[in-house]
Amino acid sequence: MNEKPLGKKDFIVVMIPYFVEVITDDIPDHIRMLRFEAMKRVQNYLHHYEVLGYMPGLLCVIAEKKCRYIMAATTKADIEQIIKTHCSHYDGNRFIPGPYSIPEEEMICWSETSKKEPLTSVGLGRYLELFHQVLPEESKFLPV
Repeated sequence: MNEKPLGKKDFIVVMIPYFVEVITDDIPDHIRMLRFEAMKRVQNYLHHYEVLGYMPGLLCVIAEKKCRYIMAATTKADIEQIIKTHCSHYDGNRFIPGPYSIPEEEMICWSETSKKEPLTSVGLGRYLELFHQVLPEESKFLPV
């Protein structure tokens, strides 16, 4: 499926074709169940983010990317890595994304972190970098 803009949408609608694919694909039952359960877990945590008030379009993009990763996975270990929330690793100079990193998801992580305590200058820099990347139109209104 193609990337979609961050407009008003429902992440469940984005996930439905993937649920159908899991159900109808000619795959072993254990892989079908792994993928189905993984998508249910993604659905649950996206619902949590929805309740917290995050933009529906952001959640749709996360759903799309997570589902694509899940559809390619064939082991429980891969599924567990995909399900986990991924924030890029800071090596002391820059942030390095992991194989299943999703910028929109990392942006939510930084937002949630900032609710608990002020971000460091490095954390704030990363949050702003992600904001510009994920929401280029909205970032035009930020001070330079």
